[in-house]
Amino acid sequence: FFAGNFGACEARIHMLEKCVDPDADLQQMLVKMLGSEDEKMMIDMYTLVNKMGDYYLQELLCRRLCEIDSDHLGYRNMLGLAVQGQGRYGEAEELLRQCLEAMKSALGEA
Repeated sequence: FFAGNFGACEARIHMLEKCVDPDADLQQMLVKMLGSEDEKMMIDMYTLVNKMGDYYLQELLCRRLCEIDSDHLGYRNMLGLAVQGQGRYGEAEELLRQCLEAMKSALGEA
């Protein structure tokens, strides 16, 4: 998915180097990453796994982002889409409806 885009590839490699310890196993890396408070790193990782189509990891990242900033409607919307991508449509619909209602409320619509 980086075909011909050296800059994007280089940025992703830098991001992975920043958050991945080559001596750690995958579970240790996920625990470390999901315990982080670094929203930018988490968004960068979300962008990468989104392009890869890994909805499960997207959900984990979005849930952590929602813990860090529960009022961020974009994170809540991303969570709903990650759940939808896993085929959990009922749960996704509820999450996305809650997000829509929060958006309406924030904009002053009833």
